[in-house]
Amino acid sequence: MDRKGSKQLYSKLFCIYTAILLCAISALVIYFYSSTKNRFLEQNMNYTEMMSEAAQTYLEDTSEIAEYIHEDLYKSNMELKDVLHYMSDEPQDYLRYRLNIYSENKNIEYKGIDKFFQNAFQAYSSLNHITLYSYERGEFTEYTRDGRSYRRNASTDFKQRFANDNLADKNYFSYLKEIRNPQSMQVKGCMILGFRSIRFESIWQYYSRAQLMVYNDSGTEVYNSADEYPAEDILKVTEKERLENRLEAYVIQTENAQYHTLSYLKKNEASKVPAPAVFMIIFTGIAVALLGGLLVRYHLQQLAWRLNRIIDGMARVMDGNLDVRIPLDKNGDELDVISGCFNQMCINLEEHIKKRYLAEIEQKNAEMETLQSQINPHFLYNTLEAIRMKAICNGDREVGKMLYSLAVTFRAQIKEADVITMAQELHYCKQYMELFEFRYQNQFYSVIECPDEYLKVPVIKFVLQPVVENYFIHGIRMKEEDNYIKIKVEKKGCYQIVAEDNGRGMTEAEIAAKNRELEQDSMEKQSSIGIANVNRRLKAVYGRAYGIRIETGPQGGLRVILRFQPAVTEEGGGVEQGKEKPAAGSKAMK
Repeated sequence: MDRKGSKQLYSKLFCIYTAILLCAISALVIYFYSSTKNRFLEQNMNYTEMMSEAAQTYLEDTSEIAEYIHEDLYKSNMELKDVLHYMSDEPQDYLRYRLNIYSENKNIEYKGIDKFFQNAFQAYSSLNHITLYSYERGEFTEYTRDGRSYRRNASTDFKQRFANDNLADKNYFSYLKEIRNPQSMQVKGCMILGFRSIRFESIWQYYSRAQLMVYNDSGTEVYNSADEYPAEDILKVTEKERLENRLEAYVIQTENAQYHTLSYLKKNEASKVPAPAVFMIIFTGIAVALLGGLLVRYHLQQLAWRLNRIIDGMARVMDGNLDVRIPLDKNGDELDVISGCFNQMCINLEEHIKKRYLAEIEQKNAEMETLQSQINPHFLYNTLEAIRMKAICNGDREVGKMLYSLAVTFRAQIKEADVITMAQELHYCKQYMELFEFRYQNQFYSVIECPDEYLKVPVIKFVLQPVVENYFIHGIRMKEEDNYIKIKVEKKGCYQIVAEDNGRGMTEAEIAAKNRELEQDSMEKQSSIGIANVNRRLKAVYGRAYGIRIETGPQGGLRVILRFQPAVTEEGGGVEQGKEKPAAGSKAMK
């Protein structure tokens, strides 16, 4: 036969499965990459919004600080008067005023504008400088955080910026608070509170993906993280959509008093996935593809191996070997069905050949078996009975009695049903023990006790003989003359046959180990009948809860308990009755 393997099928399936796997993994990689882009876009938009909120919060906080300082100035009468005199009087007159106030109130600490501004700097770390500007005198004095002050005439640039309400720079931004005389309500000047803009730098660095701009109504930039677009050009675009198109970014605008914040995120950067994340997605896809390829290859190799096994079996059958059987993998698939049908076909074919071509040989074998069956157990039983009668005729009744016990035991093995009565089982056991009483004369005696109501209880045959035989093999004390074995039938929930002896016995450890083996039914199957065989038969017939248990006997030997519970206990309930007359119940034998 020109045998072809399954390589072609293997190659085709491998290519198809691999292509499907690669397509599925590619789709998953694209999906995860798209999902990651959307997730980064959403995350970056949230960061942009949080950055805008943080910048707006800082502007609101500084505006409230400026308002608090302005209100605190009006709450202190001494400090307010000091500011009003400072703005209105000449320097010499202002100093004279302070000395007069101090001399008039020697016990009171003088609270002037210097002390007031020093406390303000200590209270608010974001406050950079405070400037007092006198409208009447055209002078301004700048107070810094280091406690210094600089008084000078206002320059033309300052006046122009003041007139345009443009008091901001890249390093700071300011709020103007006018100071009035509370009695005449006349405006004497103003207080300009400048705050640091470096705080915007820290906000932008925390949300570094988007850009941040802070500017006032005049277009002066307080902070610009990118320096790409002038604030004046942005002020000209009033519509958000047009601004987004111009900046090519997502835009968030806020406004607080004269200051504006602009947070924008470039569209080409908004959904950009970092290189490590892209590498991780690709690496995961490649790893899954390799693992899937290995699994596909393994599965196809198993399939090819099973196909080759079927092809090999067919080739061997074609060569004339009908004993071929293809093992079933128990997968339940079509290959197992094919293998099962192939095995059945071989069996049917072999049977057909035997019927057609081996009929003559089978006939000769049948004739030979018929000749051999002439010598059977019935012939042996009849021979034992003839010898027994001859011994009785010769006056040797003891030998006759031994042969009778042996014949009864032998006949029970070949003729009785599998289930007999308790009376029959005890009778056969009695005949068996009588043989040993002849063998060990004056060294052994036995006792059997059974209430009359238990004599017709059905039980499987030959459960007692192996127990008694085990005693004569392992337990009897050959040098003693008081050996005995007592068999008693009782009922304690279930039926029990108890065999007690005074033999050599076993240690507690040996008894525990033996009971463990009997409970688990873990002993290997033996060719001869023994306790393990009886235990296995009891469990098989009556259930796992029954069987044999061994205990230490009251006289130092062993106490073997056979537990069983027959399903039918009524008289004659489906139990084959023995033909021999059983021993009477509750009768002791010696």
